[in-house]
Amino acid sequence: MKRRVVVTGLGAVTPIGNDVESFWNGVKEGKVGIGPITRFDTTGYKATLAAELKDFVAKDRMDPRTARRMEPFSQYAVAAALEAVENSGLKMEGVIIGSGVGSLQATETNEKKLMEKGPSRVDPLLVPKMITNMAAGNVSIATGAKGKCTNVVTACATGTHCIGDAFRAIQYGDADVMLAGGTEGAVCPIGIAGFASLTALSTSEDPLRASIPFDKDRDGFVLGEGAGVVVLEELEHAKQRGAVIYAELVGYGSTGDA
Repeated sequence: MKRRVVVTGLGAVTPIGNDVESFWNGVKEGKVGIGPITRFDTTGYKATLAAELKDFVAKDRMDPRTARRMEPFSQYAVAAALEAVENSGLKMEGVIIGSGVGSLQATETNEKKLMEKGPSRVDPLLVPKMITNMAAGNVSIATGAKGKCTNVVTACATGTHCIGDAFRAIQYGDADVMLAGGTEGAVCPIGIAGFASLTALSTSEDPLRASIPFDKDRDGFVLGEGAGVVVLEELEHAKQRGAVIYAELVGYGSTGDA
């Protein structure tokens, strides 16, 4: 028999708020998180807007020394996950948190070092910093979760698929509690240039007219950054401890757009 799965914890780091409360207030106020890119000089770039995080300070959300050994996408995931865990009041069992591209910044920086200074100058932590599963790995370390620790990488569907796989893990008894979600931190020169060359990004200079997917004048999407993490829990497990239940997940499907 498949078990029922509910949401009992929430965590978010977003362009309109660095925690769930401020994010939700921003949504209700119609706040727009899109603006001119500040991470680098966009002269010559086709796309100049992005949805960047504002005032996010990693050392305020986690151990400073540990934060220095993480790339932004992992920092965002850990911050959101710690909020979700605190919100749920639980100890974690497993983690499925994905990222579409991991750290393009680490690749950019170390490619330059390789070309200019040679292979011996490449960061020894390059691989652990850049690979997509390190968000889940760092969350597992930060929360003490010692169960299933995986990630799904399916571009824009990554976060949804991670939640779906965690849902299935609980449904079929692999775990009672899982952290699940997605994280991204790819607002950097190669990220913007790559998506723009694909003609995927909006070239609008108006933040209010850039991300308009259902409008006849749409011209692409806007690259954003941040993380969203939920605590998923088996229904009876949640009820026995008197947990606040935000929602129930009742189904999940995945298909290929061949």
